[in-house]
Amino acid sequence: MELTLGPALFNWKKEEFLRFYQSVADSPVDTVYIGEVICTKRRGLSVRDIEEIADALSKKGKKVILSTPAIVAGREELDYIEAILALPYPVEANDMSVLNLAEGKEVVAGPHIEVYNHVAVEFLMGCGVKRITFPVELPAETVRDCIEKTSIFGEIVAHGKLPLAFSWRCYTLRAEGLKRKDCRNQCSQWPEGMEIKTLNGERVFNINGTSILSAKPLSLVELICQIRAMGIKALRIYPHHSHTPHTLRIYKDAIEGNLSPEEAMAELRDLYGGEEFVNGWFFGGAGKDYHNTKIQEVGQW
Repeated sequence: MELTLGPALFNWKKEEFLRFYQSVADSPVDTVYIGEVICTKRRGLSVRDIEEIADALSKKGKKVILSTPAIVAGREELDYIEAILALPYPVEANDMSVLNLAEGKEVVAGPHIEVYNHVAVEFLMGCGVKRITFPVELPAETVRDCIEKTSIFGEIVAHGKLPLAFSWRCYTLRAEGLKRKDCRNQCSQWPEGMEIKTLNGERVFNINGTSILSAKPLSLVELICQIRAMGIKALRIYPHHSHTPHTLRIYKDAIEGNLSPEEAMAELRDLYGGEEFVNGWFFGGAGKDYHNTKIQEVGQW
């Protein structure tokens, strides 16, 4: 089973990105997605920076796939996509328009293309897509059905704060009483997004520019055996501002059988300071819930 690192969803400074990907180069990850998914107004990495990082990762033996925006609303996004498509790497499409622009390129379908059944998978395969990262909200049974009926190379998100919603308008600017034209990359002040709580103090969302993420991170590390049995070929880890290289090592050890499910989860909880993880969507329940995997089996919820 392949271990992948998803694109960084946060607006970090260039120096932070460079340090981050230097650490990733020496990690046990197999495939690295890099590129701007949230907002092309962000200036952490230029297309030239992305190319240089991709080249460096490739020299370290990593497969590199370039990610594209989840919302394509105007010329700014199109210019960015065209510049990314000009680079000599496969591309992750997160908006259907990219499939029309990427003729002759190897294109994979990202988790923001709404693939909810095997018919949608077959349609994308007809467009030349051979690899799909399924949407984060899809239950295990649906993912398994899609793979069994199509034999697509399937990837699922296994760890990290979950992207829940996207908008052309910026939630971070709105929270500060500003408009999109007033953008000065304010979202860079929060390296993992601005946390939002209910009136009762429950952490529910992280505002991240034009996207909303889950406040609590997903972890499927206890379910790797079940995921492998479903026919899934790759697990995606979303980057956090800290702990990502260690997280990749824990998942790699779990995939290779060097850590039991219980040991892997114990290490993650210790690494993240007792963080509350979620896995509800995998079991067909509420995404914010955590199901005890000792008593839950896939297909028996």
